[in-house]
Amino acid sequence: MNEHFGDYYWKNGKPYGKEKLAENVDTSYKIVADPYYKRISIEKYQDGNFSQLVYDSFLLDFRHLNSAEQAVWHRETLSESRDKRICLLRNQDDRAILTETLHFESNLCRLCQIHSIHGIHLSTHHMHYKTLNDSFDGVILFDCEDRPVMQKIYQFNEETQEFDHLLKEQWDMQYAQLTQGIPVHGKN
Repeated sequence: MNEHFGDYYWKNGKPYGKEKLAENVDTSYKIVADPYYKRISIEKYQDGNFSQLVYDSFLLDFRHLNSAEQAVWHRETLSESRDKRICLLRNQDDRAILTETLHFESNLCRLCQIHSIHGIHLSTHHMHYKTLNDSFDGVILFDCEDRPVMQKIYQFNEETQEFDHLLKEQWDMQYAQLTQGIPVHGKN
């Protein structure tokens, strides 16, 4: 039987529980994985009853969000307006796997919401730019509970107005809010 936790954090694309709790508290989380950690999910409980599925690696495995694996994905624009673009992502087999909704501010992508091909919200990327008075140029990936999964810091190319070279990746989010100023659910 899996234990219930009052909180969790992300490390290397995997969730870890904090604060073991009894099952019948106001809010708890259960991390469920097979023995080999091929598939991992996070279930949310309210008053001991299942409330929602927060994360399922079957739909989007955060452990695979590295540059090498993403390089084979293809993006197709489905619709576009001045401040919003909706795209379809296909994997290396040309299979439609995700949709992303990009929101723009000052011609820069500020927010990217990722959904399964079925429309289930999976994660949100928040983009940060020094030119927009942020403390760094880069991306923070949040899960559906607004908890940080990872942070990537880039060199920003003024000419192309895009992130250029990856400078640093942070995959241990246990202490991220203390060291990087990354907001954590219920804090900041």
